[in-house]
Amino acid sequence: MTSQLIQNSSDSTTDRTDNERFPYEGDRSGYSLPTPTARGVLRPTETAGAIGAAGSLSCPACDSETTNGAGLFTCTDCSWSGTLR
Repeated sequence: MTSQLIQNSSDSTTDRTDNERFPYEGDRSGYSLPTPTARGVLRPTETAGAIGAAGSLSCPACDSETTNGAGLFTCTDCSWSGTLR
């Protein structure tokens, strides 16, 4: 016995979802996204660089957002880079 695939026509509304981007549109609301925190301190790769505050992933030099790339954090605004220790 061979299984048969059933394909609905393109104008059918069967098994379609809303085009709303939950929770940003419509009357429904969802939970807010969590803010990432750190268990360590951002330390610079250079000895003269700024050291971050405990539990914060913001840039120690300019308080901007940092990006994590394989354990190396870098600032999106200035040239600060370092690791989480």
